Amino acid sequence: MSDSSIDPNILATLVPIKALNPEQCRELAKQSELSTFAKGDIIFKQGQRVEKIIYLSSGEVGLSMDGEPVRRIKGGSKLSKLPLEQGKRCTHTAVALMDVTCIKVDPDELDSMLSWDKSGGYEVQEIDHGEDENDDDWMAKLLQSKLFSRIPPANIQSIFMRLTTNHFSPGEVVFSQGEEGEHFYIIRQGRCVVTRKTRNNPEGVKLATLTDGDNFGEEALIAGGKRNASVVMETKGVLMSLTKADFLELLNEPLLKLIAFDEARSLTENEGALWIDVRLPAEYKAKHIKGSINIPLPLLRVKMSMLDREHQYLLYCDNGQRSSVAAYLLSREGFDSRTLQGSLEAVPEAELE
Repeated sequence: MSDSSIDPNILATLVPIKALNPEQCRELAKQSELSTFAKGDIIFKQGQRVEKIIYLSSGEVGLSMDGEPVRRIKGGSKLSKLPLEQGKRCTHTAVALMDVTCIKVDPDELDSMLSWDKSGGYEVQEIDHGEDENDDDWMAKLLQSKLFSRIPPANIQSIFMRLTTNHFSPGEVVFSQGEEGEHFYIIRQGRCVVTRKTRNNPEGVKLATLTDGDNFGEEALIAGGKRNASVVMETKGVLMSLTKADFLELLNEPLLKLIAFDEARSLTENEGALWIDVRLPAEYKAKHIKGSINIPLPLLRVKMSMLDREHQYLLYCDNGQRSSVAAYLLSREGFDSRTLQGSLEAVPEAELE
């Protein structure tokens, strides 16, 4: 049963509802429900089919998986701005740890309203500070990033549930150049230094300093190769990590858009899309797609500011690994990028030079 007493301004603080305009929020409020649960009540059970998107409005809820506690969420905290559960079936059991109030939203209605929005997605901005000190600045920065604005809400919820907390001391190595990539990292607190050893600088060249809310470690996971740099803690810190499997499923897969060559060629001819070859200059010189430009993957971050966000970018390499990394980096920054399916092998000889 719907409850018209839900304040549309409260709905407008929730992800991804905050992408809607005020009129849509008012309409959604009329079709949403406000439900109360007493301490000890089960809000939903693991494995149960999801009928409504549920947000915690007030109180505190405990989430568990296979009988083991996973997380406590307080009303007003950052995590309460996300659905408690979303997807076809619940992956957790939710229990009211005190008297709580929840907002229930119809997923089909929300999807329809989001599809009306010309942006075709949602944007997370200016999330209000809650009472949970541990889920403060780093989480706000992460949720406000272009990367998370392109991730489905269900994935965002799953990401926060699967993150593991890691404590580091000053000078401790997070990972070393040449190691296999096993995790993706988000800095919750502290400062890291990124260095890379070269033939002329065996001690390592400083590439960057990373701090609260920054993330790193994706390239080796996407390409399936080894770490191309080392990361060392400059201060005491806390890093949140995702396993390689979780990263690929929840973060990389939603951003990776494959495109067949014929469709890509149509985009270049009719919509002005541009080819980018992310291989090294020598590889590009030997053979490349006609009309493409060469931006080697190691230089992409530096040259990204030169790209026009109004264009679509079609990325390719020789086997798809480097172009997949490039597509992730561009998508993370809000560019419309696609990866050529089959890479260079899928291109007819007549289209190469």
